[in-house]
Amino acid sequence: MTNFSYFLFVLIAIIVGVIVVKKITGCMIRLVIVSILVGLLAYIYYRFFSA
Repeated sequence: MTNFSYFLFVLIAIIVGVIVVKKITGCMIRLVIVSILVGLLAYIYYRFFSA
């Protein structure tokens, strides 16, 4: 996978994750889960793409 396709995959995963979390959980739990997801995805992005 190229960097651009990986970035698109991560972006779609974030959007789907936020939609699923919005539909299932309450406000505080949603905030915690989204924060963890964003932190994890940011770590993955910087780990693999910062040279």
